[in-house]
Amino acid sequence: MVNSKTFSREAKAFLKQNYPIYPATGIASTILGTFAALVLIPDNPYPAGALFPSGLAMTIGLAFAPALAAFQNIKVLLRAEHILILSPIYWLLLDLLQSAYDLRGVDTEDIENAFIAIGLFACGVWTASLFSLWKPPKMLIKSARRTITTKQTFLLILFFFFLGFFYYAYSANFDFPRMFYALGENRWSAPWARGQLGGWNAFVFHMRYFGYLVPVLTASLWVKSDDKKNSKIIISILLSIVMLAFLGQGGGRRIVGGILTATFINWFVQQNKIDFRRVLVSIVSIVLIASLLQLILVYRNVGYSAIFSNQVEVTSPDYVHVDDNFLRLSQTIDIVPSQHSYVYEKFVFWALVRPIPRVFWPGKPTDPGFSLADTLGAGNVSYTMTVIGNFYISFGWLAIIVGGWFYGKLAGMTSTLLALDPPERKRSANSLVYSLSVMALFVGMRSLIGLVLSSYTLLAWLLISSFLSKQNTRKLQDR
Repeated sequence: MVNSKTFSREAKAFLKQNYPIYPATGIASTILGTFAALVLIPDNPYPAGALFPSGLAMTIGLAFAPALAAFQNIKVLLRAEHILILSPIYWLLLDLLQSAYDLRGVDTEDIENAFIAIGLFACGVWTASLFSLWKPPKMLIKSARRTITTKQTFLLILFFFFLGFFYYAYSANFDFPRMFYALGENRWSAPWARGQLGGWNAFVFHMRYFGYLVPVLTASLWVKSDDKKNSKIIISILLSIVMLAFLGQGGGRRIVGGILTATFINWFVQQNKIDFRRVLVSIVSIVLIASLLQLILVYRNVGYSAIFSNQVEVTSPDYVHVDDNFLRLSQTIDIVPSQHSYVYEKFVFWALVRPIPRVFWPGKPTDPGFSLADTLGAGNVSYTMTVIGNFYISFGWLAIIVGGWFYGKLAGMTSTLLALDPPERKRSANSLVYSLSVMALFVGMRSLIGLVLSSYTLLAWLLISSFLSKQNTRKLQDR
């Protein structure tokens, strides 16, 4: 058995040669980018577009080190540390780059602090990359090394679709016409709306996490198959579309976006050669994912049937809408700790115990100790401030640095999966496990609870993989 230090050393050597990163350069460029962003803040930073120069400077600072590594091998961009370090551009800075909205309800100091918070988090991530890598849990390694054939992949797709689809069928009392009619309704009217479930039904609700694996496994099947038009691939693609349709009806852009991102990563890391055609496919895929998420945003509250009807008017933003995260982060820094004390361990504890069904723990915490929407008197809505804000409300600047370091260690541990069995060999489930882990980190940048919930999909795969391993062991013993 290889000990942790030996594993870390060997994995780091492999990654350095095949998937290099430059953490020292990343720290330096982040500091320079943060400083430039602060200097470029205008006297009147509130109108839409006023913070574009600052947002661009911060973006360049974050992206410089990953871009430098990508000149050697574009696949390096999909190393977990790079995905994590680039994620604030999407979750926080994209609104500034698009001049999306006026920045009201904060002052210049709050805006400055928001840029500093982003910089501190990124420096924490890069700092973690300077030291030894964490070794993944044994269960994760065994699951990643598991060899899956084309036939097994297809059977798993059918099995996971059945489990994921069962939740929606159960919620609709197995009324299949009602199920498909509900796809055109708004997200609150469907029989599977979360508010209509509770108690023991929570276990049925969790079955849908198995359905998340259908599109990701379909990407594996596509790569493994020589004939791209065979019936197994066609059926798998259709099942993926159906699964995504039901998931999208709930209005969860985070869910659909995370699944499609994992699907893309699973396909991309298994490519032996990255040529112009594959780069073009990648660009088109990213554009299509962004367009689909925008479509979900526009129609989730009125129903997708409105696409084919003139009776309901909908308004689509003239920019790619993510969340108002930069504004919310600035507001959070303004409020905590001057108006609301730090919540310390409450938020982290609330996020970690989220998987425990309330039927087993009726007194489980119902809130993280701080709600920005309630503090601002916004009513029955929820605001996200990214995981940077989550760490800040826990214990300020120090928590942001430590949180960035922790996320960086998780990213480094995820990257070691690439050293177990290079995905280009297409033999094992390595690319699947890697893509699910990266998805959890990317979605986890939106919030700490996002990291926990996204990990359910990885846990679903680990459970099935462990079961299959035991079955294979029993068969060998019976021979």
